[in-house]
Amino acid sequence: MKIGVFCSANKNVDKAYVEATQALGMWIGKNGHSLVWGGCRLGLMETIAEAFLEGSMELPPESRGKLVGVIPEIIEEKGKSFSPLDNPVYCKNLSERKEIMTSLSDVLIALPGGIGTLDEIFTVSSAATIGYTDKKVILYNISGFWNPLISLMDHLENQGMTRGDYRQRMAVAQSLDELSSVFRLLPSRS
Repeated sequence: MKIGVFCSANKNVDKAYVEATQALGMWIGKNGHSLVWGGCRLGLMETIAEAFLEGSMELPPESRGKLVGVIPEIIEEKGKSFSPLDNPVYCKNLSERKEIMTSLSDVLIALPGGIGTLDEIFTVSSAATIGYTDKKVILYNISGFWNPLISLMDHLENQGMTRGDYRQRMAVAQSLDELSSVFRLLPSRS
C-alpha cells in the first residue's frame, strides 16, 4: 500500500505527536508499505521519514516499501529536502504537491499539523465530495489533536453545509491499531 502522510514541518511540537509519528513511520516501514510525503527534513515530516527508514531496515531489500518525497521547488532551493529518497518527485508549488501526493497514495493520513495540513485535508475531502477522487483522509487524532476540527465538521453537517456524511471522506483514528483497521477496510488498488 502507498500511504500518503500530511503533517507539520515545525520542530517544537508536543512529544506525544513525535512519538506517535515515529510509531506510525516504523509501522509503515516494517509492513513493507511505501511512504508518500512532503519530502521535507523538518518537524514531523523528518520524524516520519526517519522512522520509516528504520522500520523498513527490518525487511529484506526486495520487500521494502519506497520512500517517495514530493518536493516543491522552494523546499529544494532552500536545502530543506530529506535525503535519501527512493523516488523524489519535484513540483512547482504546494497545490501541485497535494495533487501529486493524492494521485500517488492509496490512502492519506493527517497527523497533527497547521494551516498547510488543514489545506491538504480539505483539498482531498472536497475533491472526494465532488467526485474527483475516491480517496479518504484519516485524521490521526493523537491526544485529541483533531477534536476541534471534528466538532467543526459535525457543526457543518448539522447545519446542512456538507453533502451527506463527511465521515465517508474523512475518517478518524485514535490509535495505530485503529489506523490499521481502517486500512483493512479500504478497497485494494493495483
